[in-house]
Amino acid sequence: MQYTIGDVLSIIGFIVGLLVSIWASLVGFALVFPNKSENAKNHLQTAPWVSLILGAALLVLGGVFAVVLLNLHNPLTTLMGWSLVLYLLAIMVVGGSGLALVMGERMQQMDRRCPPFRGLARSAGIMVLASLVPIFGWVLSIIVWMAALGAGFQAIFVRSRSVAPTAVLLQPQPAHADPPEFTL
Repeated sequence: MQYTIGDVLSIIGFIVGLLVSIWASLVGFALVFPNKSENAKNHLQTAPWVSLILGAALLVLGGVFAVVLLNLHNPLTTLMGWSLVLYLLAIMVVGGSGLALVMGERMQQMDRRCPPFRGLARSAGIMVLASLVPIFGWVLSIIVWMAALGAGFQAIFVRSRSVAPTAVLLQPQPAHADPPEFTL
């Protein structure tokens, strides 16, 4: 079997499109739903191990159940299996947006000139691009997305005592901001 350049380019295009879609989902969810993103961020900051263990349990249980439903070869169970997979992915986006907020805040602490949106966008990009690094990146991505699944589940289903939502991402920048300095 021979592959043509069209086959290779279609696979590369699919991977690039998937990565851009995941990045846009993380950034968009953090901007559109700041309460749930902040809640996921709080769960990741206060109890990261709980989020990781809960995410691993949900991934194993939900993943096994989804695979069983998908392999029954009944249209109704196949639909239920794909719905469960999409539901788990949606919960991962909720937790992933909280993790992107945590990473964005740490970037802002290291570089005071970094605006909140740039920190969020960069951190979501780092989360997505880490999955391209062979072996180490793949293992790290699995751990990160398990923690995101646990934090997203807690943000959606666990009631927490949270304060009013912060609008850190929406603060306008002053008009007379100094241009960035370029150093080598």
